Amino acid sequence: MNEKRISGVFSSQVLVSKNDLAQLATEVTQLKQTLPLVLSKRIADYQTRLSGLRDENDHLLEQISKLTSEKDQWKNKYETAVADTQAEKQESLRLRCEVQQLGEQLSRQSDYCASLGSSCCTLLWRVSKRDDCIQAILAGTKVDEFLSLVSSTLGSYVAAYRADWPKDSTEEAQFILALTGTITNIAASAYGRDVLCTNTMGRQVLDTFITVLTEAPCRKSAQLKNFVLMCLYNVSINQKGAALLEGKSGLVSLCAWLLQEESNSELRLNSLRLVQSLVWENKNPALVRELREVLPVSALETLSKDSYSDIRELALELLSDISRICTED
Repeated sequence: MNEKRISGVFSSQVLVSKNDLAQLATEVTQLKQTLPLVLSKRIADYQTRLSGLRDENDHLLEQISKLTSEKDQWKNKYETAVADTQAEKQESLRLRCEVQQLGEQLSRQSDYCASLGSSCCTLLWRVSKRDDCIQAILAGTKVDEFLSLVSSTLGSYVAAYRADWPKDSTEEAQFILALTGTITNIAASAYGRDVLCTNTMGRQVLDTFITVLTEAPCRKSAQLKNFVLMCLYNVSINQKGAALLEGKSGLVSLCAWLLQEESNSELRLNSLRLVQSLVWENKNPALVRELREVLPVSALETLSKDSYSDIRELALELLSDISRICTED
């Protein structure tokens, strides 16, 4: 009975020897001694890492704050730039509208000035057909200013429209033709020729006229070139004028080029007339040699058979003049 009771008491327990128990006690003692050290070291490591993480977190928070501040600054700048851009767009639109209005106003003023200039110069052109009126025009104090205006206006016109020559019927073209025609009429009088040859501004006008012959487009500017050639011819029959034009290098060659390139009969006739005047008035062998180079006898003989009777007659006269000059030389 007692044995059964004892057996029931120890049935849930394990029997350990004294040696094992002593060893276990020793290990427990050792663990009690080493565990605090191990835990302290780990806790210290964790505290160090935690401190580092806190520092890193503080640094990141500082960076976030700084970046947030920069973001706010850039946002403000962006909003300011957008506002400025909108304001500039509105200002640009306003200026474009203003420029368009000014352009339309300038165009109307330009048309008005061209119309006024055309009317005034047409009247002046008609008046300049009379000798006494020419003297009255050139006797005033504004003659230099007038001649300078003619030179600059004609030069600007040719430069502006060389590639896109306007029709002669436009107001601006009528203004230029009337202005040039007035100078041609002035050159038709002895007093006018003398002024053009001796006055500085007058000589400048003649230089501009020669430039017109060179730069105005072929087969489009016949009327203007005709006025110019008539003016130069009128000047060439004056002794001072003949000497002045003789000094213009290449003028004979230019006239020969016009004869060959232009199709307008009157223009070709006026070119030939100017050549004859230059050659005959000066009787300069050098001019004759230049003429023979650019317009040989064979070319003149061809012109003497031209369909336009005036050109035929003038070519024959020029051949005769050249022959006489060469004989005298």
